[in-house]
Amino acid sequence: MLQIINSDPFDFDLLMNYINQQQPEIVIFGADIAGKVTAQILKSKNIPVAFFVDNNKNKCDGFIDGVRVEYAKNLTHNGSKRLFLIASTYISDIVNQLESIGVSNWAPIVGFLEHAMMGNVRDILNGDLRKNHAGGEFTRDFDEFVLKNMINSQRKYLDPDKLYIRSIDLIITERCSLKCKDCSNLMQYYERPQNIEIDVLREELDTICEIADEINEIRVIGGDPFMNKSFAEITSYAAGKANVNSVVVYTNGSICPPPEKISLIANKKTFVFITTYGDHSRNVGKLEKLLIECGVNFNTQPAYGWTDCGTINQHFRSDSEQEKIFGMCCAKHFTTLTMGKLFRCPFTANAFRLSAIPDDNRDYISLADLSDSSLSKTEIRAKLKKFLRNIPFTPACDFCNGRTYGDPEIVPGIQTEKPIIFKKFI
Repeated sequence: MLQIINSDPFDFDLLMNYINQQQPEIVIFGADIAGKVTAQILKSKNIPVAFFVDNNKNKCDGFIDGVRVEYAKNLTHNGSKRLFLIASTYISDIVNQLESIGVSNWAPIVGFLEHAMMGNVRDILNGDLRKNHAGGEFTRDFDEFVLKNMINSQRKYLDPDKLYIRSIDLIITERCSLKCKDCSNLMQYYERPQNIEIDVLREELDTICEIADEINEIRVIGGDPFMNKSFAEITSYAAGKANVNSVVVYTNGSICPPPEKISLIANKKTFVFITTYGDHSRNVGKLEKLLIECGVNFNTQPAYGWTDCGTINQHFRSDSEQEKIFGMCCAKHFTTLTMGKLFRCPFTANAFRLSAIPDDNRDYISLADLSDSSLSKTEIRAKLKKFLRNIPFTPACDFCNGRTYGDPEIVPGIQTEKPIIFKKFI
């Protein structure tokens, strides 16, 4: 980190003074919403951005507002006159990546985003800046949602004393209104999908919330959460947790729940993320109208960025190959809670639910272990923090094709008529 701002790495004025005095070459690491916002603020102050850099190859070799985007894999150290502004939620991963090539001049973008939040953030990004690399456009409340998450996560990831969990995917159902053959959450393999009982979900939430200092986001997922008639009750219950900052419900726009259910989740913590799949998302307009009427923040965006990672297939990789797959995985921080266990990603969690992988306790950390009365709270927290941040890979990675940044993208949402057959481990 820049030594000159070590006293407060999040102070906007301090960082701007450094930039104005030293005039470093500015590089923004992260070619998405937060990175674009940072670039626009710099532009408003007549400070040029040399280039963006990103780990997702599919975002690279193009331009954002006339500034080129380069692939991080090709990045080399270029002296101390270059300053990297990190526009990534998982800032610790990017710091490690930069420092591995000798880069020490980096800074978080918290100050820039807090500066943006002082005004109307929707006014900052317009036209093509509101589009993702696949051409889809994000809508309504997404700017503020993303910036708040980035601010909080960068602050907390750099705090060594807190047990901060960026997000937890809470599986509330195996049922989905679609059967996408390439679903990375493996819904295409369930023959007789079931809902998870609300009492079980409440108990699991109680346990993890007692241990963590803070959970930035509970992501209510399935399947499609609206397939579980108790989705509103469990969403409301999660939002009621004092140390949970937000609760996000992910749906495909094919189902519009009754108004009384949407009213139940209407609070400042809840956000609905609608991913659309053309004609399959037949109720998206009706759902959007209801969300607006009930005052629930939401975003609607066409599905994009799918890769071939929805296949269960053992690869028999070496440990070094596993570490490489895990190290570049874009889902390795999607902590997933189900069956009384925390997994590192929803692929592993659902593969476990399906018995499609061997039961290996290196793939998860049990809530029962985190409730062990023989351990102190400090020991329990250290155990969980190690699992969430400091493991080289999990054995389940060997059954995944990998979700490496920049993998070739495929057409999302292609349907399968029947559940896909797979090998079970009994």
